[in-house]
Amino acid sequence: MNRLRNLLPAGIAAGALVTGMALAAPAATAAQTASGRANVVTALDYNSTGWTYRQVPPTTQVPDFADRGFDDSGWPLGQAGFGTTNGTCSWNNENTVKTPWAVDTDILVRHWIHLPRDAQQVRIQGTVDNDAQVYFNGHLVQSVKSGKCAAGAIDVVVPVADLDCCNLIAVRGHDGGVATYLNLRVTYVKPTNAF
Repeated sequence: MNRLRNLLPAGIAAGALVTGMALAAPAATAAQTASGRANVVTALDYNSTGWTYRQVPPTTQVPDFADRGFDDSGWPLGQAGFGTTNGTCSWNNENTVKTPWAVDTDILVRHWIHLPRDAQQVRIQGTVDNDAQVYFNGHLVQSVKSGKCAAGAIDVVVPVADLDCCNLIAVRGHDGGVATYLNLRVTYVKPTNAF
């Protein structure tokens, strides 16, 4: 009996330790799941093909060109980057400019992007010489005045309310003279299980 009394406190302490560990495990797992792990996925990369585009004088209005229902079937197809191969930007060369964009014009570009339903933090990044208006599914998400080819001047996370499965990115690039350049990419975060 004395032996049993001596073991009882040790048994209770061990039982409390095991119970405490068992209760703590789900909390740690929940914390891992809440913080999650994520992969950044490129939905549309720099120098991508399949862009429809049109060059227009700067004062030309093209109503609704950024809307999903706009008919761009008569526009040519091009590859990004758009620009001139002569200029002061490091991107103004034959390796990075795939489609010509004339100086002193605006360029309208459109591209469809498919995103999975769990896509999060959809981000548009890029460079423009000189200015740009960036649209996503017809909504203006960023206006950029980058001057002379400021790298990464285009950088915006698309509001969740603007996301769909099949999405349209549209940009109006504006040139102020000397040289032109426009190149973009779209990425998103895809959550993964921590297990």
